[in-house]
Amino acid sequence: MGRDCRLSAPSIQQAVCQGFLDAGCEVTDVGMIATDMKCFVAGAMDFDVAINVTASHNPKEWIGLKIDKRGGEPVGGEGEVEEIGVIVQQMGAQWHLPTIDLTAVKYLDVMSDWIRHVLSFVEVDKIRPMKIVVDAGNGVAGPIVRELFKGLPVELVEMYFEPDGNFPNHLPSPIEPENTADLRRKVVEEKADLGMAFDGDADRVFLVDNEGQSVTGSEMTAMILDEILTQDPTRTVLYNAICGWNVRDVVERHRAKALRTKVGHGFIKKDMRRYDAYFAGEHSGHYFFKDNYYCDSGVIAAMLVILLVSQDGRKLSEVLVPHRQYVQILETNFRVGEPRLVMDRLAEKFVHEEIDWFDGLTIKTLEWWANIRPSSNEPLLRLNIEAKTSDVLERVRVELIEAIKQLDQSSA
Repeated sequence: MGRDCRLSAPSIQQAVCQGFLDAGCEVTDVGMIATDMKCFVAGAMDFDVAINVTASHNPKEWIGLKIDKRGGEPVGGEGEVEEIGVIVQQMGAQWHLPTIDLTAVKYLDVMSDWIRHVLSFVEVDKIRPMKIVVDAGNGVAGPIVRELFKGLPVELVEMYFEPDGNFPNHLPSPIEPENTADLRRKVVEEKADLGMAFDGDADRVFLVDNEGQSVTGSEMTAMILDEILTQDPTRTVLYNAICGWNVRDVVERHRAKALRTKVGHGFIKKDMRRYDAYFAGEHSGHYFFKDNYYCDSGVIAAMLVILLVSQDGRKLSEVLVPHRQYVQILETNFRVGEPRLVMDRLAEKFVHEEIDWFDGLTIKTLEWWANIRPSSNEPLLRLNIEAKTSDVLERVRVELIEAIKQLDQSSA
């Protein structure tokens, strides 16, 4: 059992620990950890279940559980969470508040083992001196990054490293530009080589280049893929349904075996095992590695970028040039009454274009593509669009937003 730094996390963790104790299980508390550390515990150590109490990047009032089975295999993605929900509902009035007695709980510090594992992914002696700004967002990343960088030739500039469940500086959700504004300014001010922003439970990372420009999840996926496939083009790699054309271009250039997967770590982790994939990338900032028990890790991905920039010799902005040939909108969310009906009518509207339903609705043309899909954990319809030019992007953005709003009204 681990937890993040949210104000409600300790009490929820205690209750879950008590539940497992009451069921006759042996319970070990690993303290405040990142979610990728939970995956490491499940994969590398002798535990049947590993749980992190966290709500990741969501507002401070939220809380939840991320669950792995032995070996790092996820719970979720194919109806398992829903099955647990049905069991809870069937129990009904049988539920009662437990008496908390955690004297039987064991305690384990996994930080040093985790740091050794992360560093095993890179050749540390090939990392050149550089200055890196890290925004931990007052989540759990601060103490972990500080410990990780101790043995590296890196000048670390810390931002919001103190874990604080009130998240006093900004929400720990770096996919939104407003939450990386401070980091982008600091990178330019410090003349740093790059910046990193972690989400609340530190399993996701987003980069800022040396010029203070945000690096999208697709750009980082393409950059890592290019390096991985240069080393060995026979490796199987995965990318999710909303990764950009820059990822497709890298795959085609290396003639690699690459497969699309649905958005969401439960689906990707299962596909990683199903296809014995070496690496998977998500536009949302998750990066999965075969040698990390097929699980995702923000700090492992960050270390690979540090090594890549060190060996390349160019600035990060220069390394990214070939992966910045297209333009995208920020993922846009809509609250709609009947998401499936809206998607069906959009498909009818664009019937003369290429359509697929692999993960929500994807519309493809030679000049642009768009994906419209329901959120897996919020009552929202999500829109992603990419195009070859800014003019095309703006035209399609206006057209699709207006269409979604009109179709939602007509379905009400």
